[in-house]
Amino acid sequence: MTPDAPRLPGPSRPARTTRADALLDAAIAVVADTGLRGLTHRSVDARAQVPAGSASYYFRTRVALLQAILQRLIDLDAADSAAYLPFADEASAQATDLTGMAAGWARLFAHWLGPGRQRLRARYALYLEGRHHPELHELLDTASAQFVGGARELLAAAGAPDPDRDGPLLVALLDGLLYDQIIRGGPGVDEAELRRRIEVILGAVLPHLARWGVP
Repeated sequence: MTPDAPRLPGPSRPARTTRADALLDAAIAVVADTGLRGLTHRSVDARAQVPAGSASYYFRTRVALLQAILQRLIDLDAADSAAYLPFADEASAQATDLTGMAAGWARLFAHWLGPGRQRLRARYALYLEGRHHPELHELLDTASAQFVGGARELLAAAGAPDPDRDGPLLVALLDGLLYDQIIRGGPGVDEAELRRRIEVILGAVLPHLARWGVP
């Protein structure tokens, strides 16, 4: 019996601990270290320290492997968001002030820039280099739409006047903060400074909440 084919990005799935996941985590490490140019089935097998041919058994083609990597990143990011953000549902977002939102995002970003740093580097490599691979355009667009959709839902729950307009802006600003830390920041993470910067961003996008403590 052959394994199920990787699926397009969609709603997050429960965390799994399977051989396929171990291979995908190894593939993420390869992409983080070498970019897409270093990603082969053989390099994944070597990083995972499994017999040759293991990656190609689960992911028959390079496109299938790339699809599965992207889905794995989406699933892990969704699990982190649920664990670190105190406003994962609409009711919580309505009851959370700007300072509370910033604190949650700062904890999440500190995790991504610390233990999750390799995964973050792989995600940016996929987005930057993936644009040169037409077969990935739809996947990347779908993944981006999920992030923007989540931002719009958060803004709507927080009472923003125009979530459709400002959702993409919020994603761009927060993603830019992460990207700047990956490109120019050192290995250490200053969570207090992350929180301050996120408060400034949220205060700009949610001015009606700014009275809760934007510096």
